[in-house]
Amino acid sequence: MSAAPEVQASETYTASCQCNKFRYTVKLSPPLTDPTCQVVECNCSICTRNGYLLVYVPDDSITWDKDSASSDDFSKYSFATHKVQHWFCPTCGTSCFAKSVDPSFFAGMTIVNVRPFHHVHLKGLTLKPMDGRSYNAET
Repeated sequence: MSAAPEVQASETYTASCQCNKFRYTVKLSPPLTDPTCQVVECNCSICTRNGYLLVYVPDDSITWDKDSASSDDFSKYSFATHKVQHWFCPTCGTSCFAKSVDPSFFAGMTIVNVRPFHHVHLKGLTLKPMDGRSYNAET
């Protein structure tokens, strides 16, 4: 008799931009409190300026509040290779997400900034440094 597959714990986090125009939940597995959940701290120019702390999730892990603006209403910005769009609220400027526009680069995934999550203690996160500053997409 084979053992049942181990079910990984998950947690759903409520998040919003500062002005609450965008309200959503993000389901993470493992949860942020699990030491195996690594939150990416990238040193590239946009991540540094926006203070991003990032997790990569399947697109269907994000659920929009029924009274929220939709994902189409975000302002979007890309730079350098233009592979990734950074999504931010056009009203308050909160940087919430990044999304690849290149189908060969993180297809089906959303890069989520955990700073807009409600009631998360950032000091307890397991951070994974990423050297985005040295990244060269041409190699």
